[in-house]
Amino acid sequence: KIAADAVLIAAAPETAAERDRLRTVNAELLELLCGALVYVEDALHNPALDRKESSAISAEAKRIRAAIAKAEGGKS
Repeated sequence: KIAADAVLIAAAPETAAERDRLRTVNAELLELLCGALVYVEDALHNPALDRKESSAISAEAKRIRAAIAKAEGGKS
C-alpha cells in the first residue's frame, strides 16, 4: 500500500499537467463548437433551403448543442 501511494504521489505533477492540458484543449474545442453553432444556425435562415436540407442542418445544430453541453460538463 505504501509503495502504491508513493507511485501515485510521484505521478501527481504529470497527472496535474495532463489535466491542465486537457482543460486547455477542451476550452479551445468549446470555442470552435460555439462558432460552428452560430454558422450552422445562420444557415437555417437561408430561404433557398428545401425541407431535407433544413432538417439536416437542424440535426447538426442539435448535435453541436449536445457536444457543447457535454464539453461544459452538462448533460448531453
